[in-house]
Amino acid sequence: MTLDQWFIVGLCVAINFIDGYDIIALAVAAPVLAGEWALSSGTLGFLFSAGLIGMCMGALLISPCADLFGRRPAIMGALCLMAIGMALCAIAPGTEVLAIGRVITGIGMGGMTSTAGTLAMEYSSANRRELSVALVVIGYPVGSVLGSSLAILLLQTFTWHSIFWGGSLLAVLLFPIIAWRLPESLEFLLSRQPPGALDKANRVLRRLHIPVLAALPPHGAAGAGDRGLGRFLEPAMLRRVLRVCAGQAMNMFSWYFIFNWATKWVAEMGLSTSASISFSLSISAGGVVGGIAAGALSSRVGLRQVTTLSLAGVALCIVLFPLVPSSLPVLTVLGLVLGAALFGSAASIYSTIALAYPPQMRATGAGIASTAGRVGAIFGPLSAGVLRDEGLSIALVCLLLAIPSLLSAAIFWGTPRDASVEDNSGETI
Repeated sequence: MTLDQWFIVGLCVAINFIDGYDIIALAVAAPVLAGEWALSSGTLGFLFSAGLIGMCMGALLISPCADLFGRRPAIMGALCLMAIGMALCAIAPGTEVLAIGRVITGIGMGGMTSTAGTLAMEYSSANRRELSVALVVIGYPVGSVLGSSLAILLLQTFTWHSIFWGGSLLAVLLFPIIAWRLPESLEFLLSRQPPGALDKANRVLRRLHIPVLAALPPHGAAGAGDRGLGRFLEPAMLRRVLRVCAGQAMNMFSWYFIFNWATKWVAEMGLSTSASISFSLSISAGGVVGGIAAGALSSRVGLRQVTTLSLAGVALCIVLFPLVPSSLPVLTVLGLVLGAALFGSAASIYSTIALAYPPQMRATGAGIASTAGRVGAIFGPLSAGVLRDEGLSIALVCLLLAIPSLLSAAIFWGTPRDASVEDNSGETI
């Protein structure tokens, strides 16, 4: 891969870094908001959910635009929405405007998450695809860790408004760099062939020091793009869509259950608040290592194997969590392993989903799966709360809610690749 290719991947990582910052922004501002506006727990929960609702909307609305009009305009539009949404949160006089700001920001994030990963994959060489996607995925925990430090510093220096102004400023600063140096996807240009596709493709090829094209390939050669998004309704493709949606929903069910409840349960073990924070940071640190490792190993031992092992690791860590001693060193090790499994599975699953579709359907397919995952993300933490209210022990709750992760592993093990995707040896599979 050339430096330009890595630079394009780096821009996609930076985009996801802002996602990680935004997720943590409301969490840092929430205690101050609750006191200043006298907010109930229910109102805070509504504000947290508003961003999730927006992300579902963005995945469904913006991702198809990336397949129809291009990755580049979809990313730029989503970045604008994130900047506007966070600025609206910064000037919000009350919960209604703040909720609207969270929804707008979520729409941008939902569309950005699926599109940025798709573009990073499409600008990577065959044996670096999974690593590039993994780097984009770990932009999220890195953004959360560094973003929380920045948000706390802003809160200590200024008011809670500055946290959202900071996020909006990050998006505004990134926009001209995206507009200047982020090219359109070559796979999109060659498969969709929009007006001026040959000139745009050749500009990108020159930038990457690759021989230019004398003419575009036959329109049907890169896939049946003329049938558009209606291909999702074809029986074989519909079965594939349902498969990846079910797998992602089950994965996010277990993912968000343990991610949301683990830190709270660590505090209930009698450890200090700082111990809970340390456990949370160990998950993020493990996530960075696990995400990179999953991306590097996928091209060596196989994407299917890495996906299955990482999901099985998530299930094992969930089951072990209530059984380990309430000791900070032990919990830190568990947090590192859990984070590695969580973000390793996230990276490998994204690659699995993206490679299941031809280029002209890839962003939409990833967006649909992302929406299904958000639905699972809602019900995972909710189910844990209901089961605990019914009197079930933490150990039994963890045992039950680890099962969806294993089911997800079984589903993704059997998910096929699209026939247009080539493996590392150049053979079509």
